[in-house]
Amino acid sequence: MNLMLPLIESFGISDIGTSRANNEDVWAELPDDHFYVLADGMGGHLAGEVAAKESVLHLCDGIEGYLRRHHHPTMAAAKVQLKAGFVEANKWIRSLAGDHPDLSGMGTTLCCILVLGNELLYGHIGDSRIYRLRNKLERLTKDHSLREELLAQGELDEKTAADFPYKNVLTRALGISSSIEPEIQQTTLQPGDIYFLSSDGLHDSLSDKQIESILRQSPNIKQAAIELVEAAKNAGSTDNITILILKMSS
Repeated sequence: MNLMLPLIESFGISDIGTSRANNEDVWAELPDDHFYVLADGMGGHLAGEVAAKESVLHLCDGIEGYLRRHHHPTMAAAKVQLKAGFVEANKWIRSLAGDHPDLSGMGTTLCCILVLGNELLYGHIGDSRIYRLRNKLERLTKDHSLREELLAQGELDEKTAADFPYKNVLTRALGISSSIEPEIQQTTLQPGDIYFLSSDGLHDSLSDKQIESILRQSPNIKQAAIELVEAAKNAGSTDNITILILKMSS
């Protein structure tokens, strides 16, 4: 593995949106370790917010500690560690919910990116997404949702899926089961690549075509992130809206 570290420009923004009383989205970055993470919590009262925040903190602590102990991990070893980080975060969320009745039933999505040399490792569970803009905009993750499963089975098509009433029903997330199966994948970086993590408050309101257009027309990733959040609100998003964008330089 090439251990030459790329230059990474990053910018994240989280907006409570137009209808919610609190923000259950959380994002964080460990820029020295090239680690970036986003979560979208769910649960009554403040439980979703707690689930998202605690899972992000738990995963960040685990990755930071691992990279302090293993300065040049192989991609295979990093994959194992990232999956273990999801599993441990799930145990932690369930433990908190068990100890605090007011947090019962809380859960969260979780998606993340770890850059190792010229390779990018990414993982997710739930319906928060990871995209890449290279020659075109590509969605790298598949939602762990009832809608996505029905699309895969041919019981929904793209036209009917847009108005599917149970589109936000998750089939996988942290906190909802004692055993979880996150998806962990890898790709090779190219200079100029743009990656971003987003909560469904953003990508449920904007088409891939709209997202790509804003990314291409914006002068920098900060302006792109701000414009994407505003576009989602203008398109009628009623959820919290969060995006974390990374740009790879040579």
